[in-house]
This record gives sequence, C-alpha cells and structure tokens, in this order.
Amino acid sequence: MNTSQNPYPELSIDEVSGIEVPDTRHKIWAEGYQAGRKSRQAINSVIKAQSGMVLVFDDKGEQIPEYQGCYEKVKLRILKNAPSSAIFNHAFDCESDLKTVLREEW
Repeated sequence: MNTSQNPYPELSIDEVSGIEVPDTRHKIWAEGYQAGRKSRQAINSVIKAQSGMVLVFDDKGEQIPEYQGCYEKVKLRILKNAPSSAIFNHAFDCESDLKTVLREEW
C-alpha cells in the first residue's frame, strides 16, 4: 500500500438518508499524514567515514538514525530524500577536517 495515498474515500453514502456526505476517516487520515510529514527530520549534513559507515544530521545537529549505517545500504535512500541544500562530506580519519564533496561524488 502506498502510504502517501489516502486509503479512504472523500465522500461516502449515509446509510440512513442515502445522501453523499464527507467521510471523516479521509479527513483524519489526511491531517495525520500531513502532521507526520511536518515532524520528520530533514537531512542537513551527511558524513561518510573511511570505514564506509554513514552519519546523518538534521539542521539542529541531531542524528537521523533511519539514514545511518553502511554506505551501500543507505546511499540510495539518502540521495533520494536529501534536499538540494544538504551538505555531503567525507571523513578520512578522526584527526583531519571533513572534506565537503559534491552530491554526485559522494
């Protein structure tokens, strides 16, 4: 099931009167879906370590665990969901600065 498509009809037939009426389930689902989208953390910066592990942070510096892990396993999901403003980095070791790279090179 596609989670972004409301599974409930906008209108339903009232069983007593036979008149089309707004389906409250549709409205409740839509409001809940929009609230969930607004509360999701947006990717701000991504760091790929020399070991192949990836760390992902939002604009508040909070980690986003669902995007973290082994590079090969999280790469496509990150590239798909990261906004164009996201910053991609490589970390070669703990003692040197991060190297900012283009999204395409990351």
